[in-house]
Amino acid sequence: MSESNKKQCIVLLPPGPHFEHLFEEVLEIAIRKTGLVPSRLYWNAFAPTPIHIFVDEIEQAETLVADTSEHTDEIWLAIGCAVALGKPLCLISSAVEANVPLGIQYLPHISYPVDAFPSDYIELQKKIYAQLSAVMPHADIVEPEPRLHAPLPPPSPQSVSPDDLASYEVMAMTILDLKGSNAGLSPRDLGREMRACNAAPLTSHAMNALKRRRFIEIKPVQVAEGNELYLSENLFLTRSGEDWLIRHGKRATTHRTAVRSRARFLSTR
Repeated sequence: MSESNKKQCIVLLPPGPHFEHLFEEVLEIAIRKTGLVPSRLYWNAFAPTPIHIFVDEIEQAETLVADTSEHTDEIWLAIGCAVALGKPLCLISSAVEANVPLGIQYLPHISYPVDAFPSDYIELQKKIYAQLSAVMPHADIVEPEPRLHAPLPPPSPQSVSPDDLASYEVMAMTILDLKGSNAGLSPRDLGREMRACNAAPLTSHAMNALKRRRFIEIKPVQVAEGNELYLSENLFLTRSGEDWLIRHGKRATTHRTAVRSRARFLSTR
């Protein structure tokens, strides 16, 4: 299969020789091991790519890998596009977590040291491969050519069941059911709970997948903490999500987390 026919993985990096070496020695290898083809997306300030072409490239790709070590406008733009389009993300960064903008702190980041040793880059490569493999489990499977005169087996109906969810999707829904209050659950809190289950890198993928299935929804909520009020875009199980949990025997009926703060919805179901 030619590379033009394989699934593409968009890669966005800040400019500079350090990131060129990072791509050649770490990212490209990790991405190709999953069966995806890395495709660099560049932004030339002197001759910028028209925005619709920039977005089209992301929309046609299978997933996106971005290094957020530096606050580069085009990288944040690409991340926002990928989130809006429901594309799986793999974000890496050598910046401290406190420097990540508040709006995207719930998105999982794979950290690596600024002054990394070769062993650190080997570990980074393993983590990128693991995350991409988790969200793109069939990317590296090549369909065998059928033998001559051998009938093809019929597809298994179980393999296309709409009820099938990935384990991390079930985990996210269960957490929302257990930990969500009348004010829902913030994406950051969901990420913390997923981290406690060693699944933090899959938080954004679970959210995107469940939103596409309409098992969860996002609503603006006004939350009170002390004398302060602030808006939070919180996550809620939909009726379809609750029905799925009940149908599969995973609905929590006791031990619900108490509401920790007063809140009122700014939108209705």
